[in-house]
Amino acid sequence: MTISGKSQRSVRFIIFDLSEVLIAGLVGVEDKLSVEVPTQRNLILPCFANNSRDELFRGRITEDDYLLEIIECNRWSISPEKLKRILRENFHKHIDGMQPLLKDLSSSHSLVLLSDHAREWVVYIKTIHPFLTAFDHLFFSFEYQKLKSEPETFSIVLGRLNTAPYECVFIDDNAINIGVARLMNIPSIQFFDSKQLIAELIKKGIQLPSG
Repeated sequence: MTISGKSQRSVRFIIFDLSEVLIAGLVGVEDKLSVEVPTQRNLILPCFANNSRDELFRGRITEDDYLLEIIECNRWSISPEKLKRILRENFHKHIDGMQPLLKDLSSSHSLVLLSDHAREWVVYIKTIHPFLTAFDHLFFSFEYQKLKSEPETFSIVLGRLNTAPYECVFIDDNAINIGVARLMNIPSIQFFDSKQLIAELIKKGIQLPSG
């Protein structure tokens, strides 16, 4: 990979989200859950987006507490263990085109992972995705009890990296997180797919071998 002179001087760190950018997170679990629970397929994912999810990601409650609340509130007959299995099966899925891109970028930039995630899920994900070793720094919400929707999260990351906002590019599928990063003056790209991401990186002066 080659990068322009301007980018080479400025962009040191490329900061990636994990779920829905590199691997599947919760998106997709509705496919299997729709035959297990009495909830319409399009209403399943919203069941996971409750206040307890933020507490889970902050490390203040356990996965068991979170899943039991979802099961009880929605009157699902599924067992917590089966729900756990379905979630973990979903985590095995890679987002198309992202593994080769990580390999290319790691040859010229320091890669950083910044993820709002549950401690139990990350423990499992680390056992099934060796590509995570490509990252020089890993930041998870449960470690510092902050989410990416909070500006302080990015202050913490910049401080630990000992870098300035302009030396980073942040990539996330969530528009809210992108907005917060931009408020912190971090150049950011909202992720839709690998081809779109590559085009956006090139616009920022980061040239891939085929670019």
